[in-house]
Amino acid sequence: MTCYRKAHSAACGRCGRDLPVATRRTDGTPLCSSCLRHEADQMITCVLCDRVCPVGRRTTDGPLCGACYQPTLLTCSFCGKGPRRCYRAATGMPRCDTCSRTRRTCVGCGKNKYALARTEKGHLCGDCWRKDPASYNSCRLCGTVEYLHSYGRCHSCVRDQHVRDALSRDGAIPSDLQPVHDILVADGAKAGLKRLTRPSFQTILAALVDGTCPLTHEGLDGLLPNKSVAFFRAALVASDVLPSRDEQFAALEQWITSATKAVTDDSERKLVRRFATWHHLRRLRREAERHPLSPTQAATARAGIRAAIALLAWLREQGTELARCTQTHLDAWIDNGNTTRYNARGFIEWCRKNRHIGRGLAIPAFEKLSHVRPTDEDERWAITRRLMHDEDIAIEDRFAGLLVLLYAQHITAVSRLPITAVISEGLQTSLLLGTTPLLLPNPLDRLARKLLARRRGHTTIGTSSDSPWLFPGAFAGQPLSSYHLGTRLKRLGIYSRRGRTSALMGLSTQLPAAVLTELLGISPDTATAWTQSGGNWARYAAELHDRPHPSA
Repeated sequence: MTCYRKAHSAACGRCGRDLPVATRRTDGTPLCSSCLRHEADQMITCVLCDRVCPVGRRTTDGPLCGACYQPTLLTCSFCGKGPRRCYRAATGMPRCDTCSRTRRTCVGCGKNKYALARTEKGHLCGDCWRKDPASYNSCRLCGTVEYLHSYGRCHSCVRDQHVRDALSRDGAIPSDLQPVHDILVADGAKAGLKRLTRPSFQTILAALVDGTCPLTHEGLDGLLPNKSVAFFRAALVASDVLPSRDEQFAALEQWITSATKAVTDDSERKLVRRFATWHHLRRLRREAERHPLSPTQAATARAGIRAAIALLAWLREQGTELARCTQTHLDAWIDNGNTTRYNARGFIEWCRKNRHIGRGLAIPAFEKLSHVRPTDEDERWAITRRLMHDEDIAIEDRFAGLLVLLYAQHITAVSRLPITAVISEGLQTSLLLGTTPLLLPNPLDRLARKLLARRRGHTTIGTSSDSPWLFPGAFAGQPLSSYHLGTRLKRLGIYSRRGRTSALMGLSTQLPAAVLTELLGISPDTATAWTQSGGNWARYAAELHDRPHPSA
């Protein structure tokens, strides 16, 4: 706990002491727990003593200070003793101090936790009590029956009030911010309320209200980049408030600007900027017109630019410049560093083509010493049978894993499948992976239909119910990331490259290259290479089994 407190401590913006951060103001200023009580929104006028002081308790008659508030003397509903000072009297289940600090076995989840309520069946923890119908009451504002948030209000009403307070300017919501209001109150009351109370999200709304952040992509780019900004931008794009753009490409452009500014030498900075613009951005911009860039493509470009900056700095330390660089310098650069230095290969090729260096200079391609070991056939079919019949596994993981193990689909392609890829015609269900629909056998067709009906993302602002993706992601209107999907499959023992290789080994011996391309969407060159090697896979697999290989 001591290390945690130190890691989460900062200089308080009110008292200046280095203490754990209890909260932050809308401008990001940290506050300790003591100073938080003296903030303007925490100060009240006590209805009993008329003093202006930190709030101790809010009651139906008005706020009370800590000195005037006295817990109600009641009989504890947990231990039956009393009268005692009890809390949570308004819920009808008062608890004394002792019972509030006692752990009990929850009859709902079976865990030993602090009990929040006692029912006829026994004690319930907070999570189970909120799900129990006995805890439901009618909202005093809208009449919704649920576990209420605070002061007799449901989560939706509290969320709506938070949104109105955050977006109001002179007591009214400006017309230009009305679309933002409509998005924030559209869906997900509980999760949306949790996000609205985060300081990082409050900073965004405050910047929109005071006009320092225009409601544009450029305005959001000017804010401190974090997940709240990304979530908010995705919701605006999904609701057509902002135009769609390739976020990977936009983030790469911003990164290049900041990375080149950090280069101190003027000539080196201009050279790196030209390399990034004409070698990477021009090529990626053409690809972005056909399909969104993947995180891997952006990461590869960043790695190449970092290596170029590092190489120029290293040459300067060696007392030379790029125009006088020799192959000896490049060999020393590769030999005296780690494998990331091979990423400068593209920079050297670009410099050679543009006559910044001699013609014969080059950095060799990095040769990987390991290869992908395919999943054992018995293991692959065992996992396949489990995915087909185990109802305890999430349906998203089952369907995605089967596409990898049976149809050699890449994780990125699976995560970006649209809902239109599932074609239902009567009792038959097909999946469009290539140019020709693939008829799904039972029970894969049943899983596809069930996934199409149950798909649900994890977005907390905006809505994911109308997402065009078969695997909706956390950001509104965007698919599940391939990294997250791959992580989920690894928990089930499915490694994408190994499983895909094993599936291709089997499919290439049964189907011609043209069929693989049409049904599975595999490129013609890849399909041809696999089918031409299909006759050797049995011998190859046997050799792999006898040789030691690093596991994937």
